[in-house]
Amino acid sequence: MRKSQPRRGRKGGVTIKEIAEYLHISHSTVSRALSDHPYTNAQTKQRVRRAVEKLGYVPNAAARTLRGDKGSLVGLILPEFQNELFEAAAQILSRRCLKEGMQMVLAASEDDPVAEYKHVLALREARALGIILTPTPGMMEKTIALLRSIPVVQYSRRHPHLSTPAVTTDGKVGIHLAAEHLLKLGHRRIAYVGMECDKSTGAERLEGFLAAHAEFKVPSDPALRRLGPALADFARDAVSDMLQRREPPTALVLGSSLLTFGALKALRTAGVRMPDDISLVGFGDPSWYSLLDPGITTIHFPVTQMAEAAASQLMRQLSAAAEGLERAPHVAIEPSFLLRGTTGAPGKLVAAGRSARRNRPAARVGAARLQP
Repeated sequence: MRKSQPRRGRKGGVTIKEIAEYLHISHSTVSRALSDHPYTNAQTKQRVRRAVEKLGYVPNAAARTLRGDKGSLVGLILPEFQNELFEAAAQILSRRCLKEGMQMVLAASEDDPVAEYKHVLALREARALGIILTPTPGMMEKTIALLRSIPVVQYSRRHPHLSTPAVTTDGKVGIHLAAEHLLKLGHRRIAYVGMECDKSTGAERLEGFLAAHAEFKVPSDPALRRLGPALADFARDAVSDMLQRREPPTALVLGSSLLTFGALKALRTAGVRMPDDISLVGFGDPSWYSLLDPGITTIHFPVTQMAEAAASQLMRQLSAAAEGLERAPHVAIEPSFLLRGTTGAPGKLVAAGRSARRNRPAARVGAARLQP
């Protein structure tokens, strides 16, 4: 028998009655299957479980304990907490929630779709009012179903199957500015270390890097492009490897602040001087950049503005649910270019000079030195 199609997007989510209509069985049968009643056969239980996952039904655990209280929780699900964008989101949303009489629940997905699903399910079961999340690239269909009938704001990234508002950085513009700056200085062997393209942020930033080269009609050597996790160790290994090439890069562009940190570790170990031997453009502007003298040339994003925009987007959606307001649009915040001391004309980093560089003190980072 053909299944009925339940209504979508209704406030409060899918009900047991709608699950029953979808499967053409009684709502009492659905209720027994969900409670694992011994007199309900295994095949029916399996059918109900599949429908629950597909339609995004959430059992009202909170209602059983709070007796119908609508709750006051707001969820924030981030990949990790070290990134400056994510730190700002946690601080600002927490303050905003306190001001509005709400409580924030913070969770880390570590870009694991299963962990993401569990966090979303727990928030829905607790009857959270809304969720801000940085979606994982492999978000599961059942997670998407859970997010259909609750206010959601995507933060820093966008998932193609989520039609909810988003607040992101314009990484394409940022990396384009970095590559353009170096190309104007005369660099022609520019390395790029960024995130994988399965993330919207990684794809956009690589696109900006390649677009700048195309505009200057300068080919970008694929051997000088490394994509991987946004981890310092990945960047350290990638940069160390590229420094050993017969024709090493004369400049580096990094796709995140953690990747920038890893690249600096590689340059420090190799005794490479900035900008004498190699130029570097970092990403973001965390406070530790100030530990370098004369400072890291970087792409700066107004992280506080981004976090405030995400919190405002969510609060607007919560108001819209009650007052019928139009949904806020997607917001892409553009970066600015901060010129400091780690970029200059192409240096003297050539294969013939490798042995000399190995003899330099490891603690030296060229014109830029680490402060105690």
